[in-house]
Order: sequence, then C-alpha cells, then structure tokens
Amino acid sequence: MPAPTNTLLIEGSFSELAEEFAQYIDTIRKEETLQSEIAPLLQPIRQQEQSEGEPDLKQRDEVLKKLVGAATALNSAPEKEITPSYNLLIHLIQQSSDADVFLPRICTYLAKPITTSPQFGPTLAISILTTIFNTLSQNDSSRYHVLLAIVAVIRQSGSGYAFEALKPQLATQLPTWLTAWELDDEEARKLHLAIADAATAAGDDELAQSHVIQALQTIPAAESTKPAARDLAVRALASALRRPTVFDFTPLTASDAVQSLRSSDSSLFELLEIFTADTLDAYDAFVGSTPLASISGGVLAEAGEALQTKMRLLTLTSLAASTPSRSLPYDTIASALRVPASDVEMWVIDTIRAGLVEGRLSQLRSEFLVHRATYRVFGEKQWSEIQGRLMVWRRSLEGVLSVIRSERERFLREGIQAVADQDAKTGDKARSGDRRRAQASQPREVEVVGE
Repeated sequence: MPAPTNTLLIEGSFSELAEEFAQYIDTIRKEETLQSEIAPLLQPIRQQEQSEGEPDLKQRDEVLKKLVGAATALNSAPEKEITPSYNLLIHLIQQSSDADVFLPRICTYLAKPITTSPQFGPTLAISILTTIFNTLSQNDSSRYHVLLAIVAVIRQSGSGYAFEALKPQLATQLPTWLTAWELDDEEARKLHLAIADAATAAGDDELAQSHVIQALQTIPAAESTKPAARDLAVRALASALRRPTVFDFTPLTASDAVQSLRSSDSSLFELLEIFTADTLDAYDAFVGSTPLASISGGVLAEAGEALQTKMRLLTLTSLAASTPSRSLPYDTIASALRVPASDVEMWVIDTIRAGLVEGRLSQLRSEFLVHRATYRVFGEKQWSEIQGRLMVWRRSLEGVLSVIRSERERFLREGIQAVADQDAKTGDKARSGDRRRAQASQPREVEVVGE
C-alpha cells in the first residue's frame, strides 16, 4: 500500500539497462525485434554517456516509447521475474523528460491479469504499483494514475485484505492527495467511483456510498442534466434508499444532479421526498399508485421490504421528535406503524439501535419515554417546536430559581435569628456572672461565737 516516498536504486547506465531490458522482452516474446529497433537509438546515448555530457532526454524518450510499448509482455513473464523486470522499467522511465507520459500506460498493464500467476498476480501487481507510487513525489499528479490502477486491481481480485490495508490511507490521505494533484472534476469523479466499486467488491457498502456521494458532488450545475450525471444520481439515490443504515438524505438533496431527477425521474424524486420528511401513510399511498418496479428502470424492484422497514423506523422517529409530552403510548406507535401492539417494543428497540432516538420503554404504563429524537428535516416548524420546549424549560428553571431564592432567604433569616439568639444567651450569661462577682466582693458580716 502507499507509504512514505522512497527511492529505487539500480546500477548501470541508461543505455546498458535499456539494452538489458530489450533483450529480456525479446526472450519472453521469443523474437529479437526490440533489440534491433532500439540499437540505433542507443548509439548516440552511449556516446553522450562516455563523454559524460548532458543526456539527450528526447533521445531517451524515443527509446522508452519502444520499451514501454513492448512491456505488456511482462504480464506473461515467470512469476519470480515480474517484479525485478518492472522495477527496471520504472527506473528507466524516471530518467525520461516526463515520466507522466509513460507511467499511465504501465499502470494499465499492471491492472490487467498476470497470466503466469493467477493466484499471486494481484499481489504482485499491487506491490509493483505501490513501489511506483512511493518513488514519486507527494505532489506528482502521476500518483493519480497509479492509485487508480491499485484500486482497479483490488476490485478485480476482490481482495478484502488488500482493501482493508488501503482504507486507512484513503481516510487520512486522500483529501490531501486530491488537493496536491490538482485534479479536475472528471478525474476526481473517476477516482471516487473506482474506490466505490472496490469498496462494494470488498463488502464495504458504507464506504462505497460515501464515495458515490463525493462523486456526485464533483458534478457542476451546468452538467447536472447530462445522461452520465443522471445515471450517477439514480445510482446514489437508489443505493441510499436500499441501504438499511442510511437515514440522512441531506447530501443527496443538496446535489444538483439529484435535484435534476425531479424532471427526468419524477417518481424516484418523489420517493426521496417521502423518505426525507414524510411518514408510512404517504409511502404506502405512493407505492399503491406507483409500483416500485416501474421506477427508473426497476432500480428498487426488489427493495420493497427494506424500504417499508426503513419507513417505519423514520415514522417512529418523526413521532418521537414531534410529541410535546415526550411520552408515546404503545397504541399510538402501533397505529402509526401499522403493527400489532405486541411488536411495538421491537420496533422501538430497532429505532434506538439505528441511532434515531433514545429513550426508555415502560411496560407498566405501556409507553415509550423519549429522551432524544433526530429531526429528519429542520425548518420553521422545528424551530417553533424548539422554541416551545425552550419556553417550558425556561419556566421550569424560573420555578427552580424561585424555590432556591426562597430557601436561601429563609436560610439567611434563620441564620441571623440564630446568631441573635446566641448573642442574647451570651449577654444573659455575662450579666449573671457580673452580678455574682459583685456579690462576692461586698463585705460580709462574720458572727463570732465565743466558747
């Protein structure tokens, strides 16, 4: 997998290594044509190398055109010789005037099957491509083609291990790479879709959906009505509706391409609006008049049960968010979801697991006590609800503050009174002591009794 940049070191002059590579290709192809083709091109290069003059990069490029054009034969080389052969070719390409001219073609070869190693071919290809990626500077746009080839090999091989190894760098480095490579919208979209396909092949539907959304975001408004944009929007929307863990449709509604479906695929867009803000009643009414199999070429034909399940979870979420008392009776939930009362707790638990609500079930009182609920849309109505709840909290806090203030005043009064009483007791004791001392100091008459 891509790692910090490193250097590939191979000894020998350009002419020597080019001749060695051509000889090897002729050996694989069992013909001696490539050596004879490059021999006259190498002669002036040898003279420059012997005189230690400045290399003629254009002359090298002419040689490399021949070598790279014949390098497709490397995919049929013996397994143990494939990696060193490609490393030699990469070293030669790095001595050209513009490696970007040749590297995309090499990546194309490596993205194809290595016929002599069906089992380990993908691993070899990924290893060679990683070497190419890491020998390029971080800002080199050629890395884009290399990464595309790596992702293509992973997708074709279905290697979950290889994809798991790549995922951390996609999460942390991909945004930096995209900025450094200065890709246009089409190139960025191609890369995001390639990653989405590889993620799907590896079974990571969540990451796949994320990159499909990012691909959608690269479509400018001026191109949002084109067939390619429409197809991507349908793919993204159908995937989001089918996937059981997607409940936030805001990234989709913010896309110009998805908004264009309002006219090109009105039924699919109407379904999006229902899942964005409506309830099970609206969904059932829609399905009753518009069969899923008839929507956008049948992209949701097999998703009926999954869509209804998701719609029930979203309906319960809306109930929990809109109830003023924060208490939902089981009967209310059963009626809104059209399920037996005995199944209410199961649906509440599923909605909690989906992260849409938080609360506590009370079997004794047959109600769901809502602690938190996710707003599916946030507009004027939701602001009004929040304002109302804030007013209730404000009044509650004012009541609490009033009680605290009263208790504080009572405490102060009682404290002052206690101090006063203590002072009074202290003063009484002091006066009583003074009287006793005064009495003790007065002369006393002593009666003397004689014998």
